[in-house]
Amino acid sequence: MKFPRALRTGAMASLIGVTVLFSGCSQVVKTGASIAIKFSENNIVPPIMALDDAQMACASGEAITPLILATEGMGADPAKMAVLMYVSAGLCAEDRALEHELRYVRSSRANLIEDAQDARIAQKRWSALAARRQQEAYRRFVEHYEKNFNFKLGESCPAMHTDFEKMVYMIGLASGMQAVVNDIASQGAVGVPKDIAGIVDRAMTCLDNAEWWGVPMATRAAVWALLPGASEGKPDPFTTMKDATRVGERKGVRLAHAIYALSAQATGKEELLRDALKTY
Repeated sequence: MKFPRALRTGAMASLIGVTVLFSGCSQVVKTGASIAIKFSENNIVPPIMALDDAQMACASGEAITPLILATEGMGADPAKMAVLMYVSAGLCAEDRALEHELRYVRSSRANLIEDAQDARIAQKRWSALAARRQQEAYRRFVEHYEKNFNFKLGESCPAMHTDFEKMVYMIGLASGMQAVVNDIASQGAVGVPKDIAGIVDRAMTCLDNAEWWGVPMATRAAVWALLPGASEGKPDPFTTMKDATRVGERKGVRLAHAIYALSAQATGKEELLRDALKTY
């Protein structure tokens, strides 16, 4: 069946018009999603960072992460926000793992064997979830920064121009280290590559230790303490961490204290864990 030329021309014009219309809508959606991400970076992250309530911060990570990721399908780039939100969500899983570890200790002392076994299993499961979330934060951080700053993590330093870029860089590296620690706690359930620790050690040298609350040196020292052979030729890791806490105290940010405490716990050094808590 042959359609008249006028009808064919009209149909083609309509098709072109619809294509342009939907293309324009797609661009509007992408622009809107990108604006939403920028708004989140500027107006949602600062209040969350300022919270003196770890539970509220972790809950915000679990609640907001799916919303942030949804903008990816709209054409936006939520990588930096996703790093922060996955790290926040990882706090929830990490906290629950610690609660089950305490339950395991209580049940063991009370000779409640079955409950102690259940608590240990739950601890490993929550540690594995924490490791997965933290590894995803690290993965997104590495992919975004290596692509956008055109460098190789651990081999050179990116030319970061804003404090937000530097903060995401620091938190992304710390999340990689935490993923390794929690994977160890889960007995390797996730399979986080151990070579992340060495990359984090080298990459943290790109940040100014005094500017960033002592966290770069505290994180590097944690690598030395936790990775076999990494401390060779290095200063004592726990002395370095203790020095880093003093930098954090002067800045009013105690993230180095947390790294000190977690490293002491992970290596079974109870006296240093007590010191970390008292120092905090």
